[in-house]
Amino acid sequence: MKDLRGLIMAAAMAIAALLPSVVRAETLNDRAALAGLHVAKTIFLVNVRQPVAVEHLIRVIGLTERQLRAQKVTPRIIVVFIGPDVAFLTRDRRGIPYTDERAVANIQKEIAGLARQGIRFQACGVALHGMDVNPRTLIAPVTPVENGFISVIGYQEKGYALIPIS
Repeated sequence: MKDLRGLIMAAAMAIAALLPSVVRAETLNDRAALAGLHVAKTIFLVNVRQPVAVEHLIRVIGLTERQLRAQKVTPRIIVVFIGPDVAFLTRDRRGIPYTDERAVANIQKEIAGLARQGIRFQACGVALHGMDVNPRTLIAPVTPVENGFISVIGYQEKGYALIPIS
């Protein structure tokens, strides 16, 4: 009986310790940052070089899109891939190590889903050339552009917030 009371007391203390974080989690929001905002224009510049990290990033971009919508802000999101990351966007996956195949497949699946939600994806032509990737081998939702930097410059001038990821 004494052991049972100790166990109950320990469980009660653990629950009490967790309550403040549960309450905080329920009240988290971005009201101050989004006050008066109806549309959020963002351009992500991606140069991560590790498929598992890119896979995670793409999921977080999708989460960001959903959270903006949940907070009554319409997202306008463009993701520009530069550098070796463009190799993760091809149908033939030439040169992708076997150990990265699953992450690359997941990246492409996530991109397809997010593109259906309106997120746009671009691949830098300079990087495609440098990685010897034919733009015709890109997966359907990804659009090749001549130069990812120029794309970012243009969209920043149009009011898009730059989020560089490397």
